[in-house]
Amino acid sequence: MSQIHFHEDFYIPVLKGSKTQTARIDEACPELGAGTAIFDHGKSIPIEITSVSYKSFDEMSLEEAHKDGFKSKDELWYALLTFYPDLQKSDLLMLVEFKRVVI
Repeated sequence: MSQIHFHEDFYIPVLKGSKTQTARIDEACPELGAGTAIFDHGKSIPIEITSVSYKSFDEMSLEEAHKDGFKSKDELWYALLTFYPDLQKSDLLMLVEFKRVVI
């Protein structure tokens, strides 16, 4: 079962289902299926990882930015830079789609 670590700011969006994707760089590819979203403040949420794809930020659509929980690609870009300060818009991102599992 894969674990995906998130900043605690993303707990409510994942819990509510408004964040259903995360963009990562230089991380191992998670297995599809059952997983856990782990947050900095120690809470966790069961998730199902539904797909993994790869593309650059330049290739991402506005819909993909919305899945990531952001209103615009610019908003997503600035958030990505807080985690990956050397990121270039042409760098390959791993896009992990997931859904919250209600127990």
